[in-house]
Amino acid sequence: MKKILVTGSGGIGGVNFVRALRVIDEKFFIVGTDFNQYHLEFPDVDIRVRTPRHSDPQFIPLIKKIVSENSIDFIHPQPSSESLVISEDSELKQKTFLPNSSIMSYDKLTTQKTLFKNNIPVAITKTLSSIDELQSCFEKFSGGPLWIRSKKGAGGNLSLLCNNHEEAEYWINLWIMKNNAILDDFMIQEYLPGRNIAWDSFWHEGKLIASYSRERIEYPFKHISPSGITGTPTVSKIIVDENINKLSESAIKCIDEKPHGNYAVDLKGDQNNKMNITEIDSGKFHTTTPLWGYISSKIFKQNPLFNLPYLYVKLGLGEITEPKILGNDIYPDQTTLLRHIDCGDWILKKDGSKVQVL
Repeated sequence: MKKILVTGSGGIGGVNFVRALRVIDEKFFIVGTDFNQYHLEFPDVDIRVRTPRHSDPQFIPLIKKIVSENSIDFIHPQPSSESLVISEDSELKQKTFLPNSSIMSYDKLTTQKTLFKNNIPVAITKTLSSIDELQSCFEKFSGGPLWIRSKKGAGGNLSLLCNNHEEAEYWINLWIMKNNAILDDFMIQEYLPGRNIAWDSFWHEGKLIASYSRERIEYPFKHISPSGITGTPTVSKIIVDENINKLSESAIKCIDEKPHGNYAVDLKGDQNNKMNITEIDSGKFHTTTPLWGYISSKIFKQNPLFNLPYLYVKLGLGEITEPKILGNDIYPDQTTLLRHIDCGDWILKKDGSKVQVL
C-alpha cells in the first residue's frame, strides 16, 4: 500500500483531496497534517499530525521527520503557501509533483506583467510608491470603481472594490494600522464586471493532459465580506468554452514553458464579457478540483483517471509514466455544484435532476 502525505489536510481543499483518493478502489495509507488542531479532525486519514505554520522554522524539519518515520512515497501539499516552501527544499521536492519553485513564487503582479508583455488580456494594474498616487489612479480610470488587492494570497486577501480614492486610502491605511500590512503589499486594478471563471488544468512535461472550466456564481457569506468574495464558491457551474481553453493554455505557457503539474487560472469578463486573466496559481488545485474528482468517480462514474487527484498521485508515484491525454472539458457541461456549511454538497444536472454528493 502506497503511503501519501497530505499537508494542509484539514482545509477544504485537503479534505476534498483525501475524499477523492478514498472513493477509488485502490487503497492508500494517508498521513494528514495541519496547523489547526480542530480542522485536522475533518479528513479521513490514517494518521494525523499537527504542524506549525509553513513560515515556522520547524515546519520543514517536522515534515522531513514525518516522511522518514512513515516511509512516505508521495507528498501532496494542498495550500499554495506550503507547496512553495516544500518545493524549495530539494530533498522533499523529489517526492512531489510540483513545478519549479521559481514558477510557483510568481505573485499576482509579476503574473500580470508577464502576461501583458505577451499580449494576453489582463486587467490594467498599477502599484503605489505613495498613498498620494491614489487620486491620479482613479482619474486615469475615469473615476473608478477600482479594486484594491493584495499582490499575494487567496480568498480575496486585502481586497475591496472602492468607488473613489478616499475609500481606497481609508482601506489601505486601516490594514497598515491594524494588520501590519505595508503599502507595497497592495496593487490597484481595474474593475471587470463580467463573468467570474475558473479554469483548472493538469500538465505532464509540457503537455496538457486534462482541463475543465466552471463559472463561479455565488460565494458563501458574501454579505458579510467587504469585497463580496470569500474564496471558494457555494455555487459554480461547469461550462464549455473553447476560447477560455485557448486563452488559459496560452497564459500558462507564458508563465512556464514546460508546465508540469497543476495550474489554476482565474478569469474575469470586462463590460463586454471579453475574458481577462486575473491570476495563475502554479502547482495548485483550486479548492473544489478534488471535489469534482470525487464527483467524477462517485456520481459521473467516469474512468478513474478523470479523478484528477488520483491521476496526479499515480503519476507522482511513477506508476503511470505516459499519461493518456484526456483533453479539455472533461466534466459534463452545465452541471452545477451547490455547497454550503451544514447543508452538504449537491449536483444539479443539465436535465434538472438533483443528486446529493455523499
